[in-house]
Amino acid sequence: MKEEKFDIKQEYNILKHKLPNFNELDREFEISSANIKDKNFLLRNIRRRINDKVIFYCRLIEGLIYPSTNNIINMFELKSFNEQEKENISKFYKKLMQYERESLTLDVNPDEKKDFDYINKLWKDWQYFKKEMLKITEKMKASWEKEDKLVKDSYFG
Repeated sequence: MKEEKFDIKQEYNILKHKLPNFNELDREFEISSANIKDKNFLLRNIRRRINDKVIFYCRLIEGLIYPSTNNIINMFELKSFNEQEKENISKFYKKLMQYERESLTLDVNPDEKKDFDYINKLWKDWQYFKKEMLKITEKMKASWEKEDKLVKDSYFG
C-alpha cells in the first residue's frame, strides 16, 4: 500500500478556521520544516512550532535580565543596556512568557479552538515582538564592537 504524501500547506489551507497566510507564517516559524506528518493535530503542532520561537526569545532575554556570574557573555552584554532599556526588556519578557505559558496550558488541556486563537493572537503581536528582539540583539551585538575588556582578571584555566 502506497503511503500518501502529507502536504502541510494544503492541509493548513483547508482548515475551517481563518488563520494567517501559510507562506508568511512559514517564513517566520519554519512550519513546513517542522516534521508534521499528521493532519489530526495540525493546529496543535503549528502552535508548538510557533511557541518554540517564543521560548527561544525568552531564553535569550533571561540571560540578560537574570544574569549569572557563570555566564560571562551575558554579564558582558548586559553592561551595554541602561536601566530604562532593562525595564523595557523585562516588560517585553513578561509578554512573551504569557504566550509561552498559554501554550503550556494548551499542552496540558488541548483545545483546537484555543490553538487557533493562540496562533492568531500571537501573529497580531509578532511584528512588535520582532521589532523588540531586533533592538535587543543589535544592542547585544554592538556590545562586542566596543573597546572593553571581557572581564578583568578572568581565569582561563
